Amino acid sequence: MSFLKRIKECNNYNEKNFYKFYISNNHVGYIKKKNLNIIKKYSKYFSLINEKIFLEKKINNFSKRTFVFNEIFNFLIKRKKILSNHREFFPVFSSLKSRPLLKVQRLLGPFFGFQFFGVHLNGFTFDKEGKCMLWVGKRSKKGNFPNDLDQIAAGGLPYNVSIKNNLIKEAFEEANISKYLVKKSKYIGTVSYRVETNLGLSRHILFCYNLELPKNFIPTNNDGEIQKFYLWPIEKILKIIKNTKKFKFDCALVIILFCIKKKIIKKKNFFTNLNNNFDIKILN
Repeated sequence: MSFLKRIKECNNYNEKNFYKFYISNNHVGYIKKKNLNIIKKYSKYFSLINEKIFLEKKINNFSKRTFVFNEIFNFLIKRKKILSNHREFFPVFSSLKSRPLLKVQRLLGPFFGFQFFGVHLNGFTFDKEGKCMLWVGKRSKKGNFPNDLDQIAAGGLPYNVSIKNNLIKEAFEEANISKYLVKKSKYIGTVSYRVETNLGLSRHILFCYNLELPKNFIPTNNDGEIQKFYLWPIEKILKIIKNTKKFKFDCALVIILFCIKKKIIKKKNFFTNLNNNFDIKILN
């Protein structure tokens, strides 16, 4: 096993399986070709032109778009294409610096290959010998990715929540880190991933932060998503990432970025593979 293989696992898809999807001439997603029969049921909303799918121009504002995609979400629920009961709106952007084009249920994201976002926090400290120690959470036995290892705090970016406020919210909910303390965290960059699923293409850009925690700090979970925390040497964590799949796949990327920034990992080719060049254009 290798770190590079872990990175490549987070970009596991075949673009030939998808049509590019456009809203107002902005390429915002990917629709799986096997789902074209569902899209054709909504021909009043979508058109297929030259192997590309377009949202009709008459659906030209936030509320109209949100209504249309909520209708398709409800159809997929009825057809049992989506089984989870989780409900949370995420924003869809053409550029992160502009207003969102619409909001959609998070679970619908992969069907349209929408670009979603999240925040991940590395909570670290040093032992008496000066060795770097990282807090790791073990996810709940219920919910997504049961029993996987995770960051001390992380979460997707909901509609109408800023990146900064999302970091504050997730840090408190998942590890009981105070607003005062989390504001000391330092932004270290992004990682992105594209993973093909049965429903479509899951795409995320993760905003990554480091926070040096007091030696006497002990995280406690407030939202039921984490069952236990561990404080481990970074060498042990890297060995787990390299040799097993115990870490949730995207969390492994965030830890690799942490180690590159701390110069624990020194191979530059890892860094260049942590982001999809097309996807991160949305940040500009």
